[in-house]
Amino acid sequence: MSWISSLCALYDANAWRAGETEMWTRGKWPVSLMLLPVSHEMIKVQIEVAIDNNSNFIGANFLDKSEAGTLVPATEDAAARSGSKIAPYPLFDSLKYIAGDFLDYIKVDADVKKTGSKEDDKKRLKDINNIKGGFDAYIDQLSRWCTSVYAHPKVCAIYEYLCKKSLIHDLIAIGLIPDAAKGGLTNTTKVKGKELQKLNVRFRVRGIGTEIKDILNDSDNASNSAVWLDKDVQRSFINYYASITKNTGLCYMSGERIFMASQSPRFLRSDGDGAKLISSNDDTNFSYRGRFNTKNKDNGCNEAVSIGYIPSQKVHNALKWIIRRQGFVRDGVCFVAWEDALHDMPDYYVSTVSIIEKSSDSDDVTVPYDDELFEEDATQLETNYATARDFGLALEGYTAKLDSGISKMMLLAFDNATPGRLAMTYYKEIDSSRYLDHIRQWNESCCWRHEYFKEKKYCEYEGMAAISEIALAIYGTEQNKRLALRKNSDKKCPMLISCFDRLRPCIIDGAAVPKDIVRAVVAKASNPLEYEEAFNHKRVLHIACSLVKRLYWEKSRRNETEGVIFDMKLDENCTNRSYLYGRLLAVAEKIERKTFEKDETRITNAERYMQMFSKKPFRSWKIIRENAQPYLKQLKPSNREFCKNLMARIKELFLDGDFESDNALDGRYLLGYDCQRNALRYDLNNLTQNTESTETEGN
Repeated sequence: MSWISSLCALYDANAWRAGETEMWTRGKWPVSLMLLPVSHEMIKVQIEVAIDNNSNFIGANFLDKSEAGTLVPATEDAAARSGSKIAPYPLFDSLKYIAGDFLDYIKVDADVKKTGSKEDDKKRLKDINNIKGGFDAYIDQLSRWCTSVYAHPKVCAIYEYLCKKSLIHDLIAIGLIPDAAKGGLTNTTKVKGKELQKLNVRFRVRGIGTEIKDILNDSDNASNSAVWLDKDVQRSFINYYASITKNTGLCYMSGERIFMASQSPRFLRSDGDGAKLISSNDDTNFSYRGRFNTKNKDNGCNEAVSIGYIPSQKVHNALKWIIRRQGFVRDGVCFVAWEDALHDMPDYYVSTVSIIEKSSDSDDVTVPYDDELFEEDATQLETNYATARDFGLALEGYTAKLDSGISKMMLLAFDNATPGRLAMTYYKEIDSSRYLDHIRQWNESCCWRHEYFKEKKYCEYEGMAAISEIALAIYGTEQNKRLALRKNSDKKCPMLISCFDRLRPCIIDGAAVPKDIVRAVVAKASNPLEYEEAFNHKRVLHIACSLVKRLYWEKSRRNETEGVIFDMKLDENCTNRSYLYGRLLAVAEKIERKTFEKDETRITNAERYMQMFSKKPFRSWKIIRENAQPYLKQLKPSNREFCKNLMARIKELFLDGDFESDNALDGRYLLGYDCQRNALRYDLNNLTQNTESTETEGN
């Protein structure tokens, strides 16, 4: 299937949801979600007007932001209008379109700096004509709907009320907008933070003597006074709009001759997104001159590609819905993945702990914030943090929901080079079981210790970090004690986009991790002086360990001599030179840190020389070892002997000539360093406690 076919299939499978408002939880807060019916758009409305079924004004009120979203019938021109173009929505629109008495009460402000100039007069005249033309176009369009065989009583009541041209008068009479005689209202006067002429209006049509209420067992909301919720009204416009369309052509998607789409909807990634996915505006610049014979201005289609109106509506509406339901949008880049039966599935770009939490809907992986968790001398981490076993159980839960051999995953990615053009940068269709296997493989092959804060709670988990966190580790810099990515003039993060593009095949297709990415993150982890906050360096270090582990896991899969599957637990028998040097560095760091006062946080000599150590280990180790001597003497005898014996045992594991070599270390030294640090986190404390207990018993 093509991406267009996939989205059409998604719409058709969920057509029963069209026009229904659903509450969907994204993050912490529930959000309203709606699959738009064909020929409809969602707009923000500020004013709600109530009339009776005899077209008499009852009242009006301002709406809160939470209830402003309103489903409105929309023509192609209205959905794509911009600037001063006159293209009214068929039913609900702004005051300058639907209020026939707008110019009777509202003064038109030219909104130019040269008051009284010719430019001022021209601008004012243009705005006046635009408002007049807007109402004429709106009322004419509504009239044709109300006189068609698809007319609806509620729509006719609204039409008859607006034909009275009394909307502004009625709103002033009830005090909803200021009295023009007192305040000198203009079209650009701000009311509730929005220009008066741009205030959108929706209608309720009440039966005489009835109240506003939802009627039970009325699935179409036909008895509800809220016109925008009435599915009879929605079907009325869909059928009417289909009856007046005449431009037919060959739809490249269905292979049928049907009504063709001349323009494509906007607002795909968000409500303010003006970029279009399918676009052609070759009327003036003639980019295609000499390639095609003509561009038909009647239907807006050219000989390159054409798509029917209904398929276009289904594709764009399904895409809007699925992105808002489960997409990831950041800095203009959008990623969305869904299973064809809409079973809940893990996102490939999130961290292991996010997959576990989404599966379990529990907070078991979080632990209370405690300063002691950051101290190297903490004897035990008091937490049931998320483990690889938890991850495996989560994936088994996802797998149990699927129909074996039938379920498919669709993955899409979008980005825009200019504000008006949206490009699909990635599309893939894959078996859901294979998708889960690849996610499992990625998280298990990269499995390492990671940490993060959630609601001021310190959390740890075993697995792999999210792609956005990997990008921060590789390309981020510390700003205000947090890791952040630099943005370009378009306020995008190119390196974040690049990281998504380059790591996506590693996760979804099992491709090899790019070696330059591994080298870059190893270099960042080798320079702790770059970070003011130790927590930031720890995050970078652990992500580097994950990627180094993945690199050598891949080599083992290819049966290369260097291939090995590393474990998070210290390998006391590993003879790799880099791994052993990393262990020595961790011991030297622990010796110095063990002498710190309780609140002392300065950087150790081992960390200070870490970058040079990774390049010239033999030469640097002499300096680090000498600097550690004074601190070694300050330790308790038992601890001092433990550290001396440990360094001796590590040195004995070096193969002949490896210790004396001054060649640069590879990324495996970070694995040895972190594993040894984690082991020493407990060993010295247990040793001290046991020694003290023995001395007490002896006394």
